[in-house]
Amino acid sequence: MKQNSELYIAKEDITPRFLFKDKRKVNNLVIEVNSTTRMKFLGKKIKLGWNMCNVDDYIKINRCYKCSKFNHRAQDCKGELTCPICAENHSLQECKATKEQYKCINCTNFNKYNQKLPVNAQHSSLDNSCSCYQNMLRRFTETIDY
Repeated sequence: MKQNSELYIAKEDITPRFLFKDKRKVNNLVIEVNSTTRMKFLGKKIKLGWNMCNVDDYIKINRCYKCSKFNHRAQDCKGELTCPICAENHSLQECKATKEQYKCINCTNFNKYNQKLPVNAQHSSLDNSCSCYQNMLRRFTETIDY
């Protein structure tokens, strides 16, 4: 709060939740804030210690590591084992697919039921630019009262 005095943040406006390291071993701090404080943070960098830190919404979409679909976890999965890279019936460790063979099971299923508006399925289901994943993020953020 002292380092970011220009934002006029009170102690009760921020609730620390947890720390985690991402794939690049970068520490991330997740805090809970009210909508007014969130608006103050958006588009800015904040000072933490000797670092200038980016601010972004923390949104976690559950993804099953068994069937590669959304909104549940492997321990609750009733689906078939599906490779997240090529959408075949084997585990990720067994996959030998090349980049040209990538296939997203979520986009493939979407295209099966929405033939008038097909989406590109030539990517891994782990790809953050996947249109089905982006749709899940959009639907989740629409439920939040900012």
